[in-house]
Amino acid sequence: MPDFYLRVYNWLPEPLKRRINPLEYSIEAFVQSARPQFEHAVVLDAGAGEVRFPGHFVDHLYLALDSKVGDPTWDYSRLHICADLAAIPLAAHSVDVVLQIQVLEHVPDPKEVLREIYRVLKPGGGLYLTAPQGWHEHQQPYDYFRFTQYALKSLLESIGFQEIAVQPLGGYFHYIGQRLTYIPKIVFQDRIGISRVLLFPLELMTLFVCCVMGPIACYYLDWLDQKKEFTLCYRCVAVK
Repeated sequence: MPDFYLRVYNWLPEPLKRRINPLEYSIEAFVQSARPQFEHAVVLDAGAGEVRFPGHFVDHLYLALDSKVGDPTWDYSRLHICADLAAIPLAAHSVDVVLQIQVLEHVPDPKEVLREIYRVLKPGGGLYLTAPQGWHEHQQPYDYFRFTQYALKSLLESIGFQEIAVQPLGGYFHYIGQRLTYIPKIVFQDRIGISRVLLFPLELMTLFVCCVMGPIACYYLDWLDQKKEFTLCYRCVAVK
């Protein structure tokens, strides 16, 4: 999202942002649910990026790991470990919980990465993973895969994970609402000079319709989609 659009979004009140971008809040709630019930657990954020989630694990040993190759504009200064996810520099059976949030599509060999996560997890340890089904190409050229629920289950089962539960994070209308927000970016982002100035009133109107009113309407309509075969993203919990 261009800086201008991001600034506008950040000015909005929290309840409005929650309805415009429900996926972000669903992922946040999912990560919060991964917090261990016992104290001093070891939590590995495998593919932590800019390290968004340490606040959910203040009573635990939270380790943020990333390879630092995803997005050159990101601030990786808060990482604890810089490493390839296919070669995690931790001992076997040393981690209680692994988070992998919107990462699996960015690795060349997802099965190899999941096998390495399985290795570092303690018996009975949990994997909390999200992965996209419907998403645009991003962090190019490090964007390789999209996943159905059946692909995720098959991958995890083949490695040895048990108690696998995969659920969509929203349905068709949440999908459409998120896609609408890209219309102003596609139409106006690359325009410069006088054409951008002349079209600015239209850009503001498009922002209001496609980035506020449309997504809010889709937020409330999503209950109509019971099958949720169209989804932006799946959440997955699995146990070693």
